[in-house]
Amino acid sequence: MLNKHIIPLESVDASEVMRFQKNYLLSETPVILKGMGKNWPAMKRWSADFFKKNYGAVNVPICYYKTKQQEPYKNQTRMPLRKYICIAENKGITDYEAELPYLGGWIYHKEFPELLNDIDMTLPCFPDNWLYKLPPSISIPPTNLLIGYEKVSSPLHTDSFFVNSVLTMIVGKKKARMVSPLHTSAVSNGQNLFDNETANKVLGQGAEIFEGTISAGDAFYIPPGWWHNVINCGFTIAVQNLHVDTHRFPLFEQQMRGFVLPILSKIEDLGKEARAELFEVAQKLPPPLSHEIGSFIEHEKKYIEFLKNAAEKTEDYLRNHYLKP
Repeated sequence: MLNKHIIPLESVDASEVMRFQKNYLLSETPVILKGMGKNWPAMKRWSADFFKKNYGAVNVPICYYKTKQQEPYKNQTRMPLRKYICIAENKGITDYEAELPYLGGWIYHKEFPELLNDIDMTLPCFPDNWLYKLPPSISIPPTNLLIGYEKVSSPLHTDSFFVNSVLTMIVGKKKARMVSPLHTSAVSNGQNLFDNETANKVLGQGAEIFEGTISAGDAFYIPPGWWHNVINCGFTIAVQNLHVDTHRFPLFEQQMRGFVLPILSKIEDLGKEARAELFEVAQKLPPPLSHEIGSFIEHEKKYIEFLKNAAEKTEDYLRNHYLKP
């Protein structure tokens, strides 16, 4: 039963596209989308036995949120999916004295694209997904699969790059508690909002906590920047789809720049260091042949021009949209 200070999440039928877009997507308000996946083939096909039989030998990434927090995907421990599901079904669970593993986000579609036939990647409630327009070198995986059980959960966190997140339940139920990004100062990564003491502390700082239960066939819309803490109500299978529309892409682009620029900055610093050393002998040695055939001067000029044009365009955008008198 909900605490009187915790606000129930609203719900809307997934077929009411215009209502969802107007009242929730544009205003970035979380909501439960009823029936989002009710007609997906996965609803009839996917189960613990289905994955054990067809993908049991596959090594899948395992999360340990309590001890390793948000560990990079490539660094996550791997185990056979059949073994993991046996743990999830409470078979062999006594082997773990510390923390139990959680399959909290398996990027499955590249290895097993046939599974995409069982879900709807178009997400009819959402406009075109700009993630599909990104160059392959910086592609963000648009979908991942979660298989959970009652003893594991994802702690309080926000999704990277301010994307729209849609969590569709295939098997079982999940319960979520959320806090608006407007109350970020009241929360922190890794908290458990289902702990009464923690929840009361957050509420005591003036934040609101929203709660909702997502059942099989329904979906959970998590807007950009919203803090969410999700627990499993028994054995669950769910698909998370990521989405960036036209309104959100400028912020997404900025977040991506923030990810790339430190790398570029480090390379530039090394370049400046090399130039400083070369400057000391510049009067004695001519530029190497590689600089000439590599068009060093021309590329530097183009880079400077690119930076100038990018800065001018960004300044114009800010003046026209954010800095009006």
